[in-house]
Amino acid sequence: MYNRPDPLLPGAGVGIFLPASPVKEPYRSRGLQALRAMGLCPREVDGVLSGNDFLARPPQRTLADLQGFFTDPEIKAVWAGRGGYGSNYLLPLLDQLVIAEPKIVVASSDASYLLWQLLERRQMVVFYGPMVYGGLAKGEYDRGQILAALSGNQPPLRFSGSILCPGHARGLIGGGCLTNFVSLLGTPHLPILKNRILLLEDVNERPYRLDRMLWQCEQAGVFRRIRALLLGEFPNCFKDAGEKEMFYGRWREKLKGLGIPVLFDMPFGHARSAQMLPLGVKAEIDTEEHSGMLHCEIGVKW
Repeated sequence: MYNRPDPLLPGAGVGIFLPASPVKEPYRSRGLQALRAMGLCPREVDGVLSGNDFLARPPQRTLADLQGFFTDPEIKAVWAGRGGYGSNYLLPLLDQLVIAEPKIVVASSDASYLLWQLLERRQMVVFYGPMVYGGLAKGEYDRGQILAALSGNQPPLRFSGSILCPGHARGLIGGGCLTNFVSLLGTPHLPILKNRILLLEDVNERPYRLDRMLWQCEQAGVFRRIRALLLGEFPNCFKDAGEKEMFYGRWREKLKGLGIPVLFDMPFGHARSAQMLPLGVKAEIDTEEHSGMLHCEIGVKW
């Protein structure tokens, strides 16, 4: 089993780190406001708005930020500021990170890299959810569900999705952003796939690009090693309902012979109202209902 962090309670300190692209206003201010509205106390790293490259700060500096937050007893959660690009540069450095006790870590999109490293190398339950200067700042999140997931007030977590391929499966949840996942194929940083329920989601990718990335996963044997597949909402990827139906019709034919359940339109990552999904916890998929249902253990102890 993976090590679980303590629940996040009102008034808790939250350290915001910047693993990827620079931050701009008004997203910074709106993100901080969203955390405070949840009853949390955000603490930013220095020079939040100083990024002038495609990276918000050098990876060694981000590593130092993370170390400071994991060492500070007042910080109960470590939350990514935003995605974009650049978190991959942390991968060779993260073995240097000293973590005495697990803390809640929230990230998504490009910062999926960090979550996978902590999940697989440190055996930590982590959380795939909206980032402070991203989804929280834009209001693209389910506030009540996020608070319930991080505080442990609503076990078990349940999520609905549409059925692409029916079935029943149990396993540990893993996965995240499709673009980032594909970039790790053939590297030593690829997350564990055996016995996993795998989430893959993304945004702003045309259907042919999604098809190419899923084809690469298929050719690499990814879908033959997992117990179930969860696909996100893929916002801004389809020009209309017909294009979306054609895309999923193609992949239904490709995946149905594997005998694993596949759900799509799952509310994670870049979703319109993103929910918090713990990674590294036991989950079950059951498609007996009219819509597919994923239910999993709460990712914290209480």
